[in-house]
Amino acid sequence: MSIVVGYDAIGANTAHLPQGAQAAGYTTGEPPVPWTAAQFAAHPGAVRIDQDPAASDPTADVLDVENGAATPGDCPGWVKRAVVDFDAAKRPGQRWPCIYASQSNLTAVANALIAGGVPSGVFLWVANWSVSEAEAVAMLTRAGGPFPVVGVQFRSGGFYDTDIWSSAWLGRVSGHPHTGPYVHAFDGTTTVNAGARSRGYTDTAHWLAWQDKLRAGQGNRIVRDLCPPAGTEWLSTAP
Repeated sequence: MSIVVGYDAIGANTAHLPQGAQAAGYTTGEPPVPWTAAQFAAHPGAVRIDQDPAASDPTADVLDVENGAATPGDCPGWVKRAVVDFDAAKRPGQRWPCIYASQSNLTAVANALIAGGVPSGVFLWVANWSVSEAEAVAMLTRAGGPFPVVGVQFRSGGFYDTDIWSSAWLGRVSGHPHTGPYVHAFDGTTTVNAGARSRGYTDTAHWLAWQDKLRAGQGNRIVRDLCPPAGTEWLSTAP
């Protein structure tokens, strides 16, 4: 897994962010937390975080779940709205929905997602300031399950926090110009789930729906959770 080191900061501290590094900032929240449009423009590709207790920005990449921000109970509704906005490219560049929470709060987040009808397919950005960078990398590289970890915040500083993120999550954005579709073929041993994960999808049903968008009826030609016969085609928007 390719990993990117980056930094998140409130709007008042963006001047202190390392130049040219992957950044993350807030689209909502109480001053001085939110970033201005000019600050986002100065950090193209910055991860966008919704810190509003009302979870009001489903075009953001991440919902912040902590004291003073959203709660675990807000996660299912926000995720469902964020998926709709991602698919519609309401904000080109939006990433697949992710929840930021402390490691101690992950069980509550997962339980709330499942209870709210979102049993899988959501990413997690975990805050744990007691781990080293090497341990944070290990958390990311062994991530799996229905809610994989794609980010770890492992250090808190005076002006910004330090993170690692999955480059695959960072790179999969809405509204990106694509060519294709490109045609691939199962080899007789690869499962449908593995095919989905090879293009960054953890929700196989959503991946199958994308097959139908790329070619009508394609998703119905693939049997979920089995190994399709060798030569069975599948599609992507990347080579």
